[in-house]
Amino acid sequence: MTHFRWLARAGATACLFVLSASAARAEWEVHGSVVIGTMTEGSWHETVNPKRLRFAGSHMVGVAVGADRAIGDSRFRFGAEAQLLGHFGRQDHFELSVPVVLRYVPDTRSVVTSLAAGLGLSYASDVPQVEIDRNGASQRLFVHWMAEIEFDLPDPDLTTFLRLHHRSDGYGLFEVDAGSTGFVLGVRKRF
Repeated sequence: MTHFRWLARAGATACLFVLSASAARAEWEVHGSVVIGTMTEGSWHETVNPKRLRFAGSHMVGVAVGADRAIGDSRFRFGAEAQLLGHFGRQDHFELSVPVVLRYVPDTRSVVTSLAAGLGLSYASDVPQVEIDRNGASQRLFVHWMAEIEFDLPDPDLTTFLRLHHRSDGYGLFEVDAGSTGFVLGVRKRF
């Protein structure tokens, strides 16, 4: 229970930080998301290769809140997001990830609303079993990165997205050489 309380406090703090940053300037756009996903067995580059893709029998559901703003007159937006995920299946823990996000918004209206990449930290309430099974060891705090493609929905305030959700040692930044990758599907509401 101690880890859950820590995660709840850290998640609330991260959400308040993101929301207070958006309230400080009107040009910040706030968004909230609900997500569902599944973990894979391989490394991230195996995950995007259909011939090598294997699912791990472990899943996640969660919420995220974020804010971003335009970078000058460019098609790029810069922001941050706080993600709180519950894992179930082969692993049973909570995960808090807080990436800084760079988003590209295409010039023309199409089905694709944006492309995004994020980098930050991820903290798991327990050492993730999928990472232990794959690598022999893991740890709670790791680097987190995400890659995302966002799509339009009929409601202009709603979008859906597909995301790679990755945790790892960051090429040696952390002592334990391990990691995991998941596919995430989400729905985002802009405020």
